[in-house]
Amino acid sequence: MSLTVTKRNRRKIRAVLAAGLVLGVGAAVTLAAWSDSVWGQSEFATDKWNVQGSFNGGTSWGEFATGPTAGTFTFPLADATSLTPGESVKAPVSLRVGPAVSALNASVTLAPSGNTSALAGELELTVTEAANCSVAGTTPSGWPVGGSVATAGGSTPIILNGDMTPRHFCFTVTLPADAALLNTSTTGQVLWEFKATSVEP
Repeated sequence: MSLTVTKRNRRKIRAVLAAGLVLGVGAAVTLAAWSDSVWGQSEFATDKWNVQGSFNGGTSWGEFATGPTAGTFTFPLADATSLTPGESVKAPVSLRVGPAVSALNASVTLAPSGNTSALAGELELTVTEAANCSVAGTTPSGWPVGGSVATAGGSTPIILNGDMTPRHFCFTVTLPADAALLNTSTTGQVLWEFKATSVEP
């Protein structure tokens, strides 16, 4: 009987050991983990935006981005270089966002020329918006109407649409009839700057 009990006990021990081995293997498997990743990417770029000017009614366009590369107003040369009291000369200028369409508009102001010469101090500037200088136009709010060329500017912004639609203006420069006596052949260069800033539509 003792022998039988011993055999039974041995069987139980073997069974327990076998179960322990199985459990041990099972515990080791649960320590392993799967790994995976998901990546995403995109490309970004700035929008195209640029402002151009034209000094021949919109026939041709240029950057004219600095003072030394400024465009030239086409005032009638014979008149502009020999003004007499009471006389006016006119020249067109056009502005647009270009040469490509942009999602952004442009907010544009006209800076005073800052010219301190005696001649600039006498000349007066009026700016109108018109298809050309042969037709009547209206002056944008806050832009010069007979102000001194030296100090007159357009402080209220005008808006250029990003779809490249141009806006046309006429600059009229006048030597008033009551202008102070100037030396004959008085000359002077006047430089205007259109300051543009990109804005959301």
